Amino acid sequence: MASPTDGESRLRRFAQAFRREANPRPDLATSLMAGLGERRRESRFAMLPAVAMAAFVLVAGLGLAFGAMELRSLGHPSPTPPISLITPTPSPSPSPTTSASPSPTPAGVAPTSVPALASIQMVGPRLGWAVGSHAIFTTTDGTHWTKQFASNEDFIGVDFISSSIGWVVGSHTLLGTVDGGRNWTPLGEAGTLVRSVHFINPNQGWGIAGGGAPLVMHGVLIPSTGGVVVVSNNGGVSWTDLNSPRDPQSVCFSDPSHGWLAGASGIVYRSQNGGQTWTQVLKMASSEPGLTGWARVECAGPSGSWVQWAPGGAAAGHSPYVVYATVNGQSWRTVMAEPGTIGNSLPGVPAGPGSYPGSFSVVDAGDAVFVGDTPPANAASTMIASNGGATLKSTGAIAAAPETFDAAFVTTSVGWVLTVNGSGENVIEATTDGGYHWSQQLAVPRTPAG
Repeated sequence: MASPTDGESRLRRFAQAFRREANPRPDLATSLMAGLGERRRESRFAMLPAVAMAAFVLVAGLGLAFGAMELRSLGHPSPTPPISLITPTPSPSPSPTTSASPSPTPAGVAPTSVPALASIQMVGPRLGWAVGSHAIFTTTDGTHWTKQFASNEDFIGVDFISSSIGWVVGSHTLLGTVDGGRNWTPLGEAGTLVRSVHFINPNQGWGIAGGGAPLVMHGVLIPSTGGVVVVSNNGGVSWTDLNSPRDPQSVCFSDPSHGWLAGASGIVYRSQNGGQTWTQVLKMASSEPGLTGWARVECAGPSGSWVQWAPGGAAAGHSPYVVYATVNGQSWRTVMAEPGTIGNSLPGVPAGPGSYPGSFSVVDAGDAVFVGDTPPANAASTMIASNGGATLKSTGAIAAAPETFDAAFVTTSVGWVLTVNGSGENVIEATTDGGYHWSQQLAVPRTPAG
């Protein structure tokens, strides 16, 4: 008869062989049970230690087998599906002059009077947008206009770089669209309210923010003093202040490097490094002592620019203004002036089309169209400037139009003007012959404060 430890020894040999192979024998359980069978001749109680040991070794062997399989798998890992890691887009570097959307309510004074049609931009001869008090309008054929967006807010400026991507400046909000205005999204404000924007691509744009007592002047909201130049590199989601000359009022860029700035000081500046530094290039006619002027600048390529300067003051139905132009960024021409006031001190400068600074639209470096305001005559006269302002041609007038608010010309012949009709409505007037003839396209009841 086998000794009591005979079965235990056999089990140990099985376990040692199992560990050496790191792979259990297929008949491990049968062999173990066979060993136990030899002990059935022993008493029931005498077999208990052997049975317990057999069970322990069986469990340990199975555990070792599982461990060995896992070790093998480390050398040949099974393929796993790729994991998509979402990398957050880095935000602009923290700066006390940078604000992201949505921003806290920025400081700034809102305009007190915005017409029902305040600003217009055309993207070609058929597609365009016009904005004003409480609404955004659009046309897809250059003739018929529909209300695209309604709001309780006043809209002052519009800037589109394509048929789908554009921005609208509100009295308290900057809106953006990437689908031609079917949807408008609130964007970021600077530390103070954004007054105007000018983008050159979907991401990069400049603007004027802040300042006091803003004026709604011919499609642009112009702060009288205290404005700052701001830049965005993410489509208007956030803005950063730039160092700039004092009291900037209007800014534009033709590409990421070349830009122009004009302000309340009556000086025009040029930047060739994206607005990081500015160089004075023109000192305009002086304003009267104690008066604050306003300026609007329009880009015309990397070296071309047109500037309308109103130095302030008025006399007997006349308000002074002067227009300057450059085609090369070096030499400037005084294109026209209001003859009854400041023109008296600018001998040889041609008279402009109205007695008040009116609306104008730049076609290219050499050509622009001016629509002058003459409230006493109750008409807005058209003048085409060509050859960099060296040639002026008066065409026709918009009857019963005492003032204009903005103009958009795609050529010197085809253009649109925001004005007022004889019924006191804000209207869009259009011409296809350079201003000789005009036709009304849209009429909107004038806002009570307009």
